Amino acid sequence: MSGEIFPGGHYTAAMDFSLLSFLHVAVLLAVAVRLFSRRNTSGSAQAWLLLVILVPVVGVVMYLVIGERRLGRTWMRRAIAIQPQVLQWAQGIPAASLAAPDHLAPGAQGICRLAVGAVGMPLMAGHRLQLLPDSESAMRSLIADIDAAQASVHTEFYIWSAGGFVDDFVAALARAAQRGVACSALMDSLGSRPFFKSESVARLRAAGVRVVEVLPVNPLRALFVRFDLRDHRKIAVIDRRVAYTGSMNIADPRFFKQDAGVGEWVDAMVRIEGPAAWALEAVSLSLTALQTGAGFAPPPPPDLPPAGASLVQIFPSGPQSSSRHIEQLLLAAIYSARHEIVLTTPYFIPSEALLTALRSAAMRGVHVVLIVPARVDSLLVRFASNAYFNDLLPYGVEVLRFTDGLLHTKSMVIDGEVTIFGTVNLDIRSFELNFEVSVIVYDQPFSGATRALQDRYIQRSRPIDPAQWLARPWWRRTAENAAQMMSPLL
Repeated sequence: MSGEIFPGGHYTAAMDFSLLSFLHVAVLLAVAVRLFSRRNTSGSAQAWLLLVILVPVVGVVMYLVIGERRLGRTWMRRAIAIQPQVLQWAQGIPAASLAAPDHLAPGAQGICRLAVGAVGMPLMAGHRLQLLPDSESAMRSLIADIDAAQASVHTEFYIWSAGGFVDDFVAALARAAQRGVACSALMDSLGSRPFFKSESVARLRAAGVRVVEVLPVNPLRALFVRFDLRDHRKIAVIDRRVAYTGSMNIADPRFFKQDAGVGEWVDAMVRIEGPAAWALEAVSLSLTALQTGAGFAPPPPPDLPPAGASLVQIFPSGPQSSSRHIEQLLLAAIYSARHEIVLTTPYFIPSEALLTALRSAAMRGVHVVLIVPARVDSLLVRFASNAYFNDLLPYGVEVLRFTDGLLHTKSMVIDGEVTIFGTVNLDIRSFELNFEVSVIVYDQPFSGATRALQDRYIQRSRPIDPAQWLARPWWRRTAENAAQMMSPLL
């Protein structure tokens, strides 16, 4: 009976409920104080508070595990020590490799100067660029360059997945190492987890390839370092003269995630000849130094004659920075557009600032086209993305859904003149949690090639009709809006 005390002095169920209610409120207040004492976006803070209210135990545990960007004391100490070394290295880039932003169009000048101010990487000249429009052509070209390597091969990829042409890639690396080429491979611990258990890793190590596991995942480490901070970069550098980056992992789309129900992954890469190659290597070596504790001491720049006329900037980003530099870059690019913006991304979980920028561009007469896959390998992400289309379609943004697989290419072309190409998805994870890298290309021929590739994606896509989209069933809109509320945590 309510209010009674049993002979042993124990409280009733009603008293127990009151105690649980008190604990719930106390936990909620503790999480709120923690959130408000740190720099969080309003959407992220609201999502965490809602989760703790609805499922207190699960919410608190999740917040303790993934609620804050914890790199760990060791990593942060190394990051603080390495940052001035990287800036000093960038300032030492030979003048012959540099270009003045003054020669760019006014809008491109703003993008370039923001990139310099954010990460310290200057505009470099003398590049020859080749857009590789699919995984097969990219891998074929990459293997050929590795087979021709004379001094070094350095790779860094989020996912390594054995099977198909990946076995040929592993064989090429092993051959290079066996003939005396210095070979190294950075692999993300979570993204490449099955690969670490495969015979391919043993084969690489036996051949002399240096394999570095980045951001190891284990229960003890998760107490001190957020486990979903990941190395999402895709970089390969051969002889410090040729580099590759883009969306492709070391995974054959004919075999990778075939049970996900999304079709083959569709990727693109860029092959770069010129000083940006050893700049990309230096970016990757800085992460090697963070992981291993070794000093950041990249070799001096090689003596490279100009390979072409393209102007390129390398833009690394990562969770060690308190500022969302890559988001700032994308915003600057969008606001600089005068005629057209075409974007491709597999995952679309934008910040409010990015949504506002895209809407503003469309409202001032810029043709804005967003191409996303019809299906992705996460149902929650798909639902959240769908909700964001409601914030774009009424303003004139054209949204198309790619139907011929999981479109994984990350690209943005501004006015057919400037291209941002690399590993960054248009989601909070890429902005805040992942180590990423982008290539900013100030070159009409390369931008034209990228636009032509985007047009081929458009031909394999279905446009979303705004009226039909807004008239979808109420239950679907409700589910998508609920997913959108939690999207800052995805």
